[in-house]
Formats: sequence, structure tokens, C-alpha cells
Amino acid sequence: MSATLIDTVRSAFTAETFSKAAVLLGESEDNLQRAVHAAIPLVLIDILRKTHYPESTTRVWELSRKATTGDFFGEMHELNVNPGGLVPGSHLYQKGMDYARALLNPRFDPVVAEVSRYAGISLPSAGFITGLVSFATLDAIGRHISMHNADRGALSLWLKAQAESIRPATPTDLGVRTALALRHYPWDAPPKRSRHTALYVIL
Repeated sequence: MSATLIDTVRSAFTAETFSKAAVLLGESEDNLQRAVHAAIPLVLIDILRKTHYPESTTRVWELSRKATTGDFFGEMHELNVNPGGLVPGSHLYQKGMDYARALLNPRFDPVVAEVSRYAGISLPSAGFITGLVSFATLDAIGRHISMHNADRGALSLWLKAQAESIRPATPTDLGVRTALALRHYPWDAPPKRSRHTALYVIL
């Protein structure tokens, strides 16, 4: 996969996708594009945070390998715009929600709320978009794992290398730190403790 991870995920969302989703969800295409542009950095930054913890990295590795068996692009292709709201896409909806909850837990609800606020769409629509983005992201990571036979350590290094492409794609008015309960972004060095604080901890 020569493209960056964020570019690969973005490429999964075509004009046709937004057109179909707009009919299904009763939202404007422009607002759904805003939702995707909010959900992608939120999901990726959450994944970047997880790379600093072996157990969380293993969780991403396992979910990603599973996602590649879920036929993401086949599901997206079958998404139709028949009457009935999300019913025609319920299988894709359920898969996306399952992946999003498994990946973002316990920050799933705050992330969906922030996507809803930022894009001006309903919470159910924001949940659907967050699920699609989570599924697409895990599928892309899973394909990288398969292509490079990457173990958990190699995956962690590759994901950390994606930070430089994710950082400029993160809208400044997107409430990332609140939604993900971050003290600082994964690409920022944590604030240094003062010498007095360190001495107090030792004592």
C-alpha cells in the first residue's frame, strides 16, 4: 500500500457513496462529506493512541484482520437507495456499528456526538458514518497486514509513521481531545514534569 492510510480510507468514499447515503439518511451530501472528514481523523487518532499500548495494538491487529474478511467494498457496492431508510443497508450498518464499537469503546458515543455536532447531522446518521469509516479503516489496515505479513510490532511502527499525514488532515475546530478524552495528541510530546514535581513524586 503505497498511499498513506488516510488517503486509502478517503478513497473508499466516492461521490456515489455520498449520493446514496444522502438518500438513505435524509441528509445533505455536503454535510455527509463533513461527517466523513470528521470521522476519519477521529478514528485514526484513536488508533494512533492505541499503538502506545501492546494490548490495544493487538486489538487493532485482530479487528483489522477480521475486517478484511467482511467484504467492505462488496457491501458498499450493494448499498442501495430503495425506500425504507437504513433497512436496505442494515447488514452494512450493523457491521460498521460493530466494528466502531469494538474499536472506539468506551469513546464510541462521544465520537458519534462530535461527528454529529461538527457535520450538522443527526446522531443516527453520525453513527452510520462512524461505522462506515471504522470498517473502511480496519479493512485498509488489514490489507496492509496481509500484504506485508506484518506482526503486531511492525503494525505499530507503520501506524505511528502515519501521524504526519493525519495531523494536517485534522480540522482545527473538531473536538478531538474532548471526544477521545486525550490530554495531548499522539504526535505531541507529553508535557514535561517540573523538577519540583518529580522530587515530590519520589518523596
